[in-house]
Amino acid sequence: MAQRRKNPGKWPMIFAAIALVWLAQESRFYFPKYIRPPSGIKPIIVEMKTTSYCHCRRCCSYNWFLFIPYQKTGALSFRLKPVGITSSGAMARPGTIAADTSIYPYGTIMHIPGYGYGRVEDTGGAIKGQHLDLYRPNHWFARHWGNRTKQVKVWLPPRPEPEEQEEITK
Repeated sequence: MAQRRKNPGKWPMIFAAIALVWLAQESRFYFPKYIRPPSGIKPIIVEMKTTSYCHCRRCCSYNWFLFIPYQKTGALSFRLKPVGITSSGAMARPGTIAADTSIYPYGTIMHIPGYGYGRVEDTGGAIKGQHLDLYRPNHWFARHWGNRTKQVKVWLPPRPEPEEQEEITK
């Protein structure tokens, strides 16, 4: 008498669906931004200290409650943490740079040797002066970069004329 093979049921399909959702969520951090310097403007070359970060909880200091990321803001309070969103509101992807925005405002384009082109879209708690934090898609790449000093080409965004600033404020 031949034994009947057991039907695996719906679990393989559930695991496949979970894997696809995870892959779709995680892959958004791997697609680089298309960033090119403005034409006709000469870059400024600056020596800067560079480090790197990713969107993981070790780099961005958040905790998990079930499937919800949060940050503690006090003894009895917390706030939800939008994972992968920069301080300028953009999605963090390769090409996102955290810098001191008092020196390099949002939108500043930079070329870092070994990293490529990037745009300042984020700030960091310890990012002051001539220091950049480069976004990497996962923790292994972020740790592998380490601390490096690089000659960085910088293209500052154009400043609006005084007449344009008055129109914007009205």
